[in-house]
Amino acid sequence: MRNKVISCLVGLILFSICHTIKATEPSLVLQSELGEQISLDDYVGKKPTYLKFWATWCAPCMEQMPHFERAFEVYGDKIQFIAINIDLNETQKAIQSVKKKFGLSMPMMTDNAGRVAQYYQFLGTPYHVLLDRTGKVIYQGHDADSALNKTLKLLSHDGLSKQTQLLAAQGRHQPALLRIPEKGIKGVYFTAAWCDWYLADSRPSMSKNCINGQSQVNRLFKQGFTIESRISQLWTDAHAATEYITKFNVRHPISIDFGNELFIENSISIVPTLIIYKDGKIIERITDFSTHISLENIQ
Repeated sequence: MRNKVISCLVGLILFSICHTIKATEPSLVLQSELGEQISLDDYVGKKPTYLKFWATWCAPCMEQMPHFERAFEVYGDKIQFIAINIDLNETQKAIQSVKKKFGLSMPMMTDNAGRVAQYYQFLGTPYHVLLDRTGKVIYQGHDADSALNKTLKLLSHDGLSKQTQLLAAQGRHQPALLRIPEKGIKGVYFTAAWCDWYLADSRPSMSKNCINGQSQVNRLFKQGFTIESRISQLWTDAHAATEYITKFNVRHPISIDFGNELFIENSISIVPTLIIYKDGKIIERITDFSTHISLENIQ
């Protein structure tokens, strides 16, 4: 599965001159290191912009950080660089540790709401988005390679590039409708198909929590608790979801949250998270699955 995810992401890249994305919209905001809300409009459309989406537990992200810092040192005066942490299972301490380790000196921000990543068709870290000085997206990719370097060099001259290298447009899937009853209790479990194995080395405690979470959700369902799961779309396709269902012997309803709409709507920044609804309203959020969850306590 690991090789499939990686090859799937790499295989998405193609050259295109017709597929375009708008630069930004007023609702796209990031949070600065000082906690300030920063609109992308403050940057995009004024000079070329380089958005790099990353996570502290993402091994390829760490491998690419020296390249990112070198690129900033070379082109930072002509291209606006922004390091965007995706704010999933993150802490400020971990972010600052990475900043110090690699001597990162470009602006560092956090996509707390997840809207910026969603808008720029984010599928997984590391993710590079380059915009020309007019705000047009001209490059998307996951690798710090010669194609990225070439585009940075072109943008550094006059802020424009005739060629675009974008990821293949993905067919839009509508997420399965989530029905919350007006009367009664229901649980919705938010997780990721990769959190048990991908985080095993970099964040073993998180990996264990993912395993424990799915185990407890399975048990609650067997005991008669109404529950369904949503899997993050990040790094995930139908094959990965099927592998996850088989691995954990999932019997309750489960589906991919295409576009991560429900993750964003419910402010999910930690996987796994179990949200408990009663009479249509959220009464509890559970993110720690190290202790036994009692059905009696929920009801």
